[in-house]
Amino acid sequence: MKNRIFAIFLFCSFIFIFSGCRKSSVIVLDDSDPLALMPDVKWALIVNPYVGFQKEANWDSDVISHARKGEIFQIAGKSVNYQNEVWYKFEEGYLHESVLLVYSNKLKAKKAFQIMEEN
Repeated sequence: MKNRIFAIFLFCSFIFIFSGCRKSSVIVLDDSDPLALMPDVKWALIVNPYVGFQKEANWDSDVISHARKGEIFQIAGKSVNYQNEVWYKFEEGYLHESVLLVYSNKLKAKKAFQIMEEN
């Protein structure tokens, strides 16, 4: 009886041990943009079909550059103007908060755009 219980225990142990020895899948992480996953860097996804970057943080300012829906930009700063409007600063200029969505990393912004395009 003891031998039979020991054999069953040994058989179950082998099954348990070798079931965890499967070949694991490889996860490939895109490291082409080192800032994409930095925790203190924010990213903006353009949601309007066409937007103009303003020279200053207000609607009366000159347009100095343009962007299209789906483009993703690193946020350089945030500003509140004299009318209490929130504007985000980019290398290209300023954009009003109404034309973009803010994400904590670039990969989330890319995924959000993919979902937006599917719907």
